[in-house]
Amino acid sequence: MNSSGRRGVVSRLRVFPLLTLTAFCIPILLGLAGTWLPAFGFLPVIGADQLSLAPFRELFSHPAYPGAMRGTLISGLGATILALACSLWITVTVYGSTLWRLLIRALSPLLAMPHAAFAIGFGFLVAPSGWLVRLVSPELTGYTIPPNWLTVKDPYGVSLTIALALKETPFLLLMCLSGLNQLDMRRTDWIGRSLGYSRVRIWTRLVLPQLYSQLRLPVLAVLAYSMSVVDVAMILGPSLPPTLSVLVDRWFNDPDVHHRLLGAAGATWLLVMTAEAIVLFIGCEWLIRHLTVGRLTDGSRTTPLDRLRWLGSVSAVGLLAISLGCLLILVIWSCTGRWPFPAPLPTDYSLRFWEKGLGLAIGPLAITFLVAALATCIGAVLVVGCLEYEVRLKQQGRRPDSQWVLWLVYLPLLVPQIAFLFGIQTAAVLLQVEGTLASMVGIHLVFVLPYIFLTLSNVYRNFDPRYIRVAVAVSGAPVRSFFQVKLPMLAKPIAFAMATGFAVSVAQYLPTMYLGAGRFMTITTETVSLAGGSDRRIVAVYALCQFLLPALVYGVAIFLPAWFFRNRKAMQN
Repeated sequence: MNSSGRRGVVSRLRVFPLLTLTAFCIPILLGLAGTWLPAFGFLPVIGADQLSLAPFRELFSHPAYPGAMRGTLISGLGATILALACSLWITVTVYGSTLWRLLIRALSPLLAMPHAAFAIGFGFLVAPSGWLVRLVSPELTGYTIPPNWLTVKDPYGVSLTIALALKETPFLLLMCLSGLNQLDMRRTDWIGRSLGYSRVRIWTRLVLPQLYSQLRLPVLAVLAYSMSVVDVAMILGPSLPPTLSVLVDRWFNDPDVHHRLLGAAGATWLLVMTAEAIVLFIGCEWLIRHLTVGRLTDGSRTTPLDRLRWLGSVSAVGLLAISLGCLLILVIWSCTGRWPFPAPLPTDYSLRFWEKGLGLAIGPLAITFLVAALATCIGAVLVVGCLEYEVRLKQQGRRPDSQWVLWLVYLPLLVPQIAFLFGIQTAAVLLQVEGTLASMVGIHLVFVLPYIFLTLSNVYRNFDPRYIRVAVAVSGAPVRSFFQVKLPMLAKPIAFAMATGFAVSVAQYLPTMYLGAGRFMTITTETVSLAGGSDRRIVAVYALCQFLLPALVYGVAIFLPAWFFRNRKAMQN
């Protein structure tokens, strides 16, 4: 194809970054403006028509504020540090082993389990009347009634911190795997061994400095999410006072409309706290890098950390065991008829709660599937278009001027949802689109698209361009070559990225609550609502339904390309 034809293709592809930029900037800017103005006392619809700092003064003097800040900082920073340390140490110590391959195969079901379902299962495990206590009682503990422990909803948010760390570790492991696929690990390992380095020294000196640059954005996304999560904090977090994000959500939904100003101030302050945490994290990176750069060439071949290699295997096995335990306890509770304490297993089994729960969950499941499927398909088309535009620009030797636009895609991952959803809700009410399918799909797309991009971008950018060049040379049809050669070869990563986006959409709680207007009840909103005090058996049924929907999609994403290309051996990996 001549140069004018290539320029024509690139110009047509430019519409994808522009559409993506529009889809993100307009909702987020509207949302932030619609939250910041009430935060400074301006919300004319309730009679507040003068700018003032009164909402912030009321926020800082609120009796729940100190405890809410404490719980937010402990759970947000603690969960991020634990998840990062655990994922890196597992990668360093078990990469390439049989345990690593088992862990990678388990990533799909681990990622498919929504945060709310995982939190419910984790609560069923560690509660004073949970399965772990039942398994050792009364033989080892002497308890014949549940102990008076505060293992769930503790005032410092320890259970929330641990649950978030366990849930975010598989995501960071996936990002580690994606980053390692871009490195020549075999050669790096050979060079390190030829220098006499131990395994841990090879990783800390040669691999992690290259890998962490690709992990920075996912880690910051985990930090922002952990600082502002609502649904998991409602299930496992402290209640009196709750975390700041839960407190803000309560203010936004308070019958007293003047609490909207207090909620907007809290949401704005949570955004400031998240930004400060991100700056602090980046500052710690800089400090660690400058403190350790001299040691990269100090000549030592081993490190005291070599003695702790066993911790990596223990962490990997523990992650798999706890995740399996969370899923298994949900299955057991969903089929329980009667389970007195301290019996290790139910004394009576029954499927009547499945019959009752499925009948009620069909509607939310259908809505969840529809919204998630539409948001995922639109997001996948936009992401592939943006990445193809970037690749075509590089092939012409031009700098991808849309790269800064593509980075804006990650903005929703770094901004707390509660910080701009109220503003988007206000705008949707004014535009009379609240509670419509379009508004639901649009708000889910804001959060789905970044994860599709994050999962797919490295693989897409590293696709060998020689395949498409040969196809174009043979056929003379670049569009046909793209659809018949490139897309089929990228079918597995695209399908996996779409499954990830689908799971993200299924797990959305706040966007559905704020834009659904009570007309769109998804399986997630119903599960979180029931988790507050309903029968454990019904809650378990709903949590399993919430898990099974994305799990089925992950299964399709894995096995459908394998079946479709079953006669093409080179396409199996």
